[in-house]
Amino acid sequence: MEQILSIDQLQRLSADIRKLRIGYITNFFLDPVKHRIWIDKGDCYFERNGNTLFIIKKMPKFWNVFYCSTSIDKMNDDLTEFLSKYKDATMLFDVVGRKEQCLPVVEILRKNGLSVVTSLVRMVRITEPIHYVNDIRIKKATETDVLEVSRLLHNFFDEQTEQIPYDEELMDYAKQGHILVCMESGVLAGFLIYEINASTNYLRYWFTHPNFRDKKVGSHLLREFLNEGKETKRQLLWVIQSNENAVVRYYHYGFSEENMYDYVMRYT
Repeated sequence: MEQILSIDQLQRLSADIRKLRIGYITNFFLDPVKHRIWIDKGDCYFERNGNTLFIIKKMPKFWNVFYCSTSIDKMNDDLTEFLSKYKDATMLFDVVGRKEQCLPVVEILRKNGLSVVTSLVRMVRITEPIHYVNDIRIKKATETDVLEVSRLLHNFFDEQTEQIPYDEELMDYAKQGHILVCMESGVLAGFLIYEINASTNYLRYWFTHPNFRDKKVGSHLLREFLNEGKETKRQLLWVIQSNENAVVRYYHYGFSEENMYDYVMRYT
């Protein structure tokens, strides 16, 4: 296993698999800002086994593993070899795509000793006017707010399955004005983190502190998010399929499920 030292190197490694021109399956989608942070922190590694490239984000207690391969059969052979070399590591794989694309990969991972931890479905909302409420409690996050957002993410979110951003990534979101916070009597009662790219407004993390669940913190943050994306064509988000309360809430705001899934699988 070797450390990745630059974005250019990361791009070349994944391009080498495409250049084989005998098929391509992947769960890796390059984000120059995010992946440059991983590289700068010294947490990004790779291993090439046969026709499969494994990209590893090494966390203290587990690894997030991404793959680029030419076919399911090739990945099966190369994955068996990869796992045999790192038997003591806890690894998380996300299998992302349409259900018919995901299920064969999920089956291969299962045969290699992985199990599904959780599954998410993507929901979409086509932009349309909303009833907008200007809530003076809501503002764009400052650098100080980002530190509290980070603390809440680590306290209330599952680090293994929800890929919590580094503080440096959160700071970049804040610089873009893409972290909304709701302040209640000087306390950060909730936050919403999002991305806007091209024609899409993408909700990444949405949280209301349990102490403020009956004060319309979450609903006003979401309406602010929808208002921020009023010039985009659609809003996207991922939600855990088994979280029926969340799914119902998103339907209430005009979202509907797509045939796009993320199966989070763990090897331990």
